[in-house]
Amino acid sequence: MSTNSDGLSGIVRRVIPLVSALALAGAVTVSLARPAEGTPPNGVPALQAVREIEQLEYCYAAGTDAIGRGDLATGKQIYSRCFTPDAPVLIWEAGAAPDDPPVVSVPSAEAWADFIDVLFADSGYVGTQHLISNVRVDILPGGNRAKITSYLIATHVYDPLSSVQVAHGTYENEAVRTPSGWKLSKRTFRTLSFMRVDSPAP
Repeated sequence: MSTNSDGLSGIVRRVIPLVSALALAGAVTVSLARPAEGTPPNGVPALQAVREIEQLEYCYAAGTDAIGRGDLATGKQIYSRCFTPDAPVLIWEAGAAPDDPPVVSVPSAEAWADFIDVLFADSGYVGTQHLISNVRVDILPGGNRAKITSYLIATHVYDPLSSVQVAHGTYENEAVRTPSGWKLSKRTFRTLSFMRVDSPAP
């Protein structure tokens, strides 16, 4: 019995010449992809604004993971760079209906830092990793406010070799332009799933 050891890379190598031939023959139109959602950049200032707003998502992840490894002071310092002082944080649990109230609601990023510091410790996590992707930015009319949507895969580690808790969901956030740059003014998270994953016993 023969097996195909090429895997995905082999498939790609075979498909690219075919697509190229079809394109030359006029059977396939090849064009550059455009973002499906978000504000289309219109000149350098808009491009810079979108990039700065995107960085707020990663700033949040860095602050949260500093707290996840037990460094609350660094987490708060990072949060201060990406949040306005009075930005609320709201969380909806997995399975919640669209009109259900949030299961967590805190009035500021500093309060959120204190909340998750206790939550992570009480849960027994020894570390966390928040992976944020699919960031879409919509700059609102006037150019000083924006809405941000992004996806999350968060890993909360009980034991690096055997046990984690994994969360998936969607952030729906707001940002404002301030004298010191763009800042998050509201952060919400709608949980899609939340589950513990343990490796089989040896």
